[in-house]
Amino acid sequence: MSPRTTTADGLSYGDYEGRSRATQQHVLDSAVEVLIELGYSGASTLKIQQRAGVSRGRLLHQYPDRDTLLMAAVQHIAEARVTSSMSRAEWPAEPGARIDAAIDTLWSTYHHGYFWAATELWLAARSNPRLAEALAPKEQALGAAIRAAIDDMFGPALTRKPRYVDLREVLNTSMRGVALTYAFDPRDPSGDPNLRTWKALARRELGVRG
Repeated sequence: MSPRTTTADGLSYGDYEGRSRATQQHVLDSAVEVLIELGYSGASTLKIQQRAGVSRGRLLHQYPDRDTLLMAAVQHIAEARVTSSMSRAEWPAEPGARIDAAIDTLWSTYHHGYFWAATELWLAARSNPRLAEALAPKEQALGAAIRAAIDDMFGPALTRKPRYVDLREVLNTSMRGVALTYAFDPRDPSGDPNLRTWKALARRELGVRG
């Protein structure tokens, strides 16, 4: 007897798996949208189900509780956006121009929706030990991926500098803090005066003139 190659509704298993992945991605995207719009307290499974347009049974089959769904959603969108935002076909060859391009690109990532979605989870984890315990290893893994992407942005010639690692951490933490002020004071991030400070700091720490 030949093995069955279709599902009960007549789809091939390859088509079924592709449709399932598309549905899962749609659910995760919807979860991030709801988390950004309504915050952690308002991002209920019901709201996410309604936004995604899927049955409750299907949602709970993949994600048995709200926190599991929200963590998966933030990780999904962050990994995709970090990769797309920090990757460029070409970077400037001149060190000063490379620093400027890298810092502009890094700063832009703090103004994507996934940053605010992640922030909602971090704040919720402060008073939710279960969420904090589950979130910690995922954030550590994502943090490692982000650092690797930043290293690619600056390039080998600059990342070999003795002060580079310290600079990378200062840039990350400083940008995160400044970005949080945009929650109550929205403005054009491309004109933020801290950009000049970060670029000057990077040149000084990496020994680049001009």
